[in-house]
Amino acid sequence: MTLAPGMPKAGRRRFSLFWRLMGAIALVLLAGAGGLTFAAYTYAGAAADNAYDRLLIGAARQIADTVSAEGGTVAVDVPISALETLSISRTDRVYYQVAAPDGMMVTGYESLPVPLGDAEPGDGALTADARFLGYDIRLASVWRYISEQGATGWVRVTVAQTREARNALTLELTLGALLPVLAMSLLALGVLMVAVRIGLHPLRRVERALQHRDPNDLTPLDVDTPVEVDALVDAINRFMGRLSHRLDAMQRYIETAAHQMRTPLTGIAAQVELLDRARDEPGRRAATARLRKRTSEVGRLANQLLSHATVIHRGEVVRAGTIDLRQVVQYANADAALDLAGRDLTVRLDMPAEPVMVAGDLIALREALRNLIENAIRHGAGSRVTIGVADTGQGPTLSVHDDGPGIATDDWARLLERFVTGKPGGTGLGLAIVADVARAHKAQLLLRPADNGDFGVVLVFPYNGGTR
Repeated sequence: MTLAPGMPKAGRRRFSLFWRLMGAIALVLLAGAGGLTFAAYTYAGAAADNAYDRLLIGAARQIADTVSAEGGTVAVDVPISALETLSISRTDRVYYQVAAPDGMMVTGYESLPVPLGDAEPGDGALTADARFLGYDIRLASVWRYISEQGATGWVRVTVAQTREARNALTLELTLGALLPVLAMSLLALGVLMVAVRIGLHPLRRVERALQHRDPNDLTPLDVDTPVEVDALVDAINRFMGRLSHRLDAMQRYIETAAHQMRTPLTGIAAQVELLDRARDEPGRRAATARLRKRTSEVGRLANQLLSHATVIHRGEVVRAGTIDLRQVVQYANADAALDLAGRDLTVRLDMPAEPVMVAGDLIALREALRNLIENAIRHGAGSRVTIGVADTGQGPTLSVHDDGPGIATDDWARLLERFVTGKPGGTGLGLAIVADVARAHKAQLLLRPADNGDFGVVLVFPYNGGTR
């Protein structure tokens, strides 16, 4: 099934940039609302404690005002009104305790805890939280000084109240603050949704600019975008530039290849015509031989064109792997076996026992070496060809030497161009393929004679796994 433009590929996880941004913003707003709610709860609890502490201390002072001493005995008359002021909540419980200067309890709950603090007895008051009879309570203690015969000192009055009313007030104040916080958060979220939509609008402009342009138009995009989108537009323009360059190179290559194929194909047509016109057997055999030669040349040219196209493509898209140059030699030597058939040539492999590793593409290197061997066999070697691998001080090397006349130094650069040949019957692509492979591997392509004087072409690779 062919996917329509814009359809997602099956199985690919997709996400919305808009909803991803809104999710992040919502989390921030939620965290902010949570922080404000906690602050409101803390403030409401403090406000409730402050309000009820005043009532608690006031009740304790009312009780303290009734403390007296008669005959050396401390007495107290607890007023009902003091306790009624603390009974705002029906579920609240109130406890009290009055302690004489000597610490003996005068009245109230003997086990009621008292606030602990550094304050000395006097006009001040101490408050604290505690737990009593299974309830959370709030305590307040005040003092009353008496001076009677046998009872002189500070009388401590402690009043406690459970926290139901305080907790109810804290919740009421918190909810009162929470509702505006939630309303403002929802309003901010809505405003931010609109703002994000507007902020993403430049991406829509880029999308429309690409959708509405002609498929053959690979000129840079000219869209008015904010600074933040410039990187995206620049990346698209660079990609279209590379694509345009590749398409132009492909077009030029196809045109050149078509031109190169046209001449031998025309020659084949002419030979077929001559074969039809041949009247005697010798003429027919001569025409057949010429036709066979032309057909062989066309086949070789087609193979070289395909090989060159493959090398160019792999040099641009295939990632380099770590390969042993000795393996490249073994493969290329096997490929050249057919060219050696019927030739009185000696092929020697000069390779070390240890691997010679480089970063590269095995197929491309194999093709380059095969072309070097083919050139040596067809156009150079008289009796021997040497294929070598070495690890020199300059870097790993791959070489082909033969005992032929070689290539003149002045012709070397010219013969590396496409469709330029120095020998009749050549395609002009062999050394061009080698040059493209060397360029893709950042290797040097050099003319280097052997110690015995044989002509040689050498590929010198960079150390440390040269990258493409």
